[in-house]
Amino acid sequence: MNKKLQKIALDFYRLKAVKFSKKGFKFNLHTKYPKVPPSPNYLNLRDVFRDPKIRKNIASQIAPIVKKLKPDILVDLPQSISPITTTVSDMTKIPMISVRSEALKGIKKNHGVKQSINGVFRKGQKVLIIDDVVSSHAFTKIKAIEVLKESGLKVMSEIIVVVDREEGGKENLKKLKYTLISILEFRDILNFFLSRKLITNQDYEKSIEYGKFAKVHALK
Repeated sequence: MNKKLQKIALDFYRLKAVKFSKKGFKFNLHTKYPKVPPSPNYLNLRDVFRDPKIRKNIASQIAPIVKKLKPDILVDLPQSISPITTTVSDMTKIPMISVRSEALKGIKKNHGVKQSINGVFRKGQKVLIIDDVVSSHAFTKIKAIEVLKESGLKVMSEIIVVVDREEGGKENLKKLKYTLISILEFRDILNFFLSRKLITNQDYEKSIEYGKFAKVHALK
């Protein structure tokens, strides 16, 4: 992890983006596999993305990747990543659209203009998905791909996230021929925290063990 990424990781810690609990946290994985033990940690980047300096630092890591891939439009998956996608759009001068949160949940809009995407686009344009985190099954990304294709857009094979929790999401996307590009991997964040004595050995070991366990179930 280079110094710029270390700075971002420290900001995660400072703003308590990574929380630990003895009782644990439950996610989508636990709905499908109730016997899977709760996660000892929870990653929430919403408050991090509200800080303008941190937002710029993270967007600065994403922008060069976006420029290299040359999409016609950036796709925002609301709402956590929205500030980052907007900043990347400003940096790269590439317009953005947003998949409606209702569409990601499979809820059809029944008022106003019945559309699944906010923003201006043309059928056939190449779009690049950006999101905050990928965990086990990458459900949100997969649903977004479906919505975008139904709207006549060409979804690029690369998907960018800020953090990969390394719980099988990357592999599940690969099965569908999509390549995940992450700015940070969760294990690297934990390793950095431990090296700075910001977390206990117990929290670290439990988190690593849970990640392995979750990945096994996610890939079943």
